[in-house]
Amino acid sequence: MKPLLGLSFAIALSAISAAASATPRYVFATFLGDDASKEKLSLYTSKNGLDFTLLANTSYAGPTGVLRDPSIMKHSDGQYYIAYTLKSWTTTSASFAIASSPDLKTWTFRTEVPAQVANVKDTWAPEWFKDTDGRIHLIVSIDTSTTQFKSYLYTASDDTLARWDAPTPLGIGPNYIDTFVVKVGAQYHAFTKNETSKFIEHATASALTGPWTFVGTGDWAGWGSGKEGPALFQLENGQWRLFMDCYGNCGYLQASSTDLTKWSGTSTVPVLSGVVRHGTVLREDDALAGSGGTSGSGGTNHGGSSAAGSSGAPPTSAGASHTGGASSGVAGFMAASGASAAAAAGAASGAGSGGVPSSANGAGGSAANGGSSEPGRAGESSSAAGASNNGCGYARPASSRSAHGLGLLIALGAVLRRRRALSPSR
Repeated sequence: MKPLLGLSFAIALSAISAAASATPRYVFATFLGDDASKEKLSLYTSKNGLDFTLLANTSYAGPTGVLRDPSIMKHSDGQYYIAYTLKSWTTTSASFAIASSPDLKTWTFRTEVPAQVANVKDTWAPEWFKDTDGRIHLIVSIDTSTTQFKSYLYTASDDTLARWDAPTPLGIGPNYIDTFVVKVGAQYHAFTKNETSKFIEHATASALTGPWTFVGTGDWAGWGSGKEGPALFQLENGQWRLFMDCYGNCGYLQASSTDLTKWSGTSTVPVLSGVVRHGTVLREDDALAGSGGTSGSGGTNHGGSSAAGSSGAPPTSAGASHTGGASSGVAGFMAASGASAAAAAGAASGAGSGGVPSSANGAGGSAANGGSSEPGRAGESSSAAGASNNGCGYARPASSRSAHGLGLLIALGAVLRRRRALSPSR
């Protein structure tokens, strides 16, 4: 039994070490400007969701030679997907496009999706959103020759993302564009630009197609007018971050929140500000986040969602593990060794919090749909996790992760000693 216990301990130690040292990666998909040479896909990456490094100016612009407003997610087939506006903002467009990549650098056109809306004039800013029922959607801003912009919901007919159901009005509009949706618990949150006032406003609903209630209108958040292209994702510590495009030479901005209701003021995003335009963020580490969701987000997550991040996974209770091999393996071993349920659940939570890359991250919305603060961290304040009121705090300190991992090792060692004492000598 002793050699077997030693092997089991080594396996558990390896799993805990890998989980404790794992950090998420935030992938930002964007374009650079209105000139024809800048209407192409660019990608940046970050370890904290604020300090980004250029990954690739891909030069991808699809069959039309124009790519704007890309929304990114990671699908169950392991491929990255972007949905994007395929014509310049001065040119009418009756469809949007989808492309995929295995590595974020080489992109392949997949399909063009017709608007299927009568008298369509402009088809802009498709945003991924993966719901908690697993269905994948795109939320698209469309205006016609007789109506102002409205948000329409497109639902994938199958997992190839090549076929889409006829659109359904989302219930937001008229005269709202760039609608970005995440889901927290049973409630949907939409952040969308009022095309008249130029403020980003906040609406909530208990169903994806409404009815929607605006809970933040006008300058409710103090961000001022002249903002568009909201992109929401959730950080590792549970805090939310919203990126927004600011026209009028005020840069690319971010704001932060712990509850989607009270927000910080805006500040410019390093490296990106003054360089990029409307884009979305995919958080790669677990099924809670994405872009557009996204959980969206999206995971945020949107996605990514989807998180995307978002990415449409249902919220988990405190102490429950994230889905992942390291998490379930450590928890299972502790439970089999006679550990208490609380200790096993704690190990699962700790191992899972490091994050395992998920093929289901959605967008953008989605980014970060389906959860608030991370499981297993109940009671941890934003400031303890490294967050600050101005939104510039972002990552759980390395010392905290190390201490967390050490605590798990001590608990695991105690379990092994108890099992050895109860086992007959051989």
